Amino acid sequence: MSAEKIIKAQAREKLRNGGWAKALIGLAVITIMYLIIDSLYSFQYVILESFTFTETTEFLINVVCGSIITLIVFMLSPVILGYIKMLCDENSDYDMSNVLYYFSNFKRYRMAISFIFSFVFRMILPTVLCFSLVIIYLSLKLFIFKEEMNNTFNDVTLVLFIISAILWTLRYSNRYFLSFYLMSEDENKPISYYFNTSKLIMCGHESDVVKLFNSFLGWIALSFTVLPLLYVLPYFAQSMCISAKWISKLSRNE
Repeated sequence: MSAEKIIKAQAREKLRNGGWAKALIGLAVITIMYLIIDSLYSFQYVILESFTFTETTEFLINVVCGSIITLIVFMLSPVILGYIKMLCDENSDYDMSNVLYYFSNFKRYRMAISFIFSFVFRMILPTVLCFSLVIIYLSLKLFIFKEEMNNTFNDVTLVLFIISAILWTLRYSNRYFLSFYLMSEDENKPISYYFNTSKLIMCGHESDVVKLFNSFLGWIALSFTVLPLLYVLPYFAQSMCISAKWISKLSRNE
């Protein structure tokens, strides 16, 4: 049996023991938080449609509202770390309180925010570089060759550029795969420890994570409606957490 099948079997077993319902409730908490944020976007458009503004004022309102909403998204992001902590728990049953673990006191929250900020900061430049062709292509299409590039061939080319950029971004972010697991295991280390240790360990295990991710592509392709997602998302997240745990343990033995 391949390593991917073993990990997925262990994930299914953990979900059965811990309860699919609890895993879904954890996802529901995250979803509700971000649905509230989505409603703020709608409120922004209600304001713009209810009053008459000049183009400059409308632009400023969009910038201010967008900045506030982005800040709220960032401030709520520790809930994702909490969900990972819940899934990574060694206990057979899930502890639902872990979803809000990093909101329980200021020290934990500050650590979680610092971790997420550090991750985003490390990913900004590589992401921009990976999407550079997409940015150049859209700039040419929107501002220079508006009519000449408006055809099916160029649209297909743009989609291929976007897919390629996403794959390269995921490929780069793979080096930080273990940092989330290490953070859930012990949040008392310096922030740099999680990322540096992850890069060091993942040098020999990036292909393992890619294989596991690829094994879910069929499931992901089938998740066009809500019902399959309710099965796939906890299954995928739990499998990734188990993979991180075994890679971490294997590296210690090595």
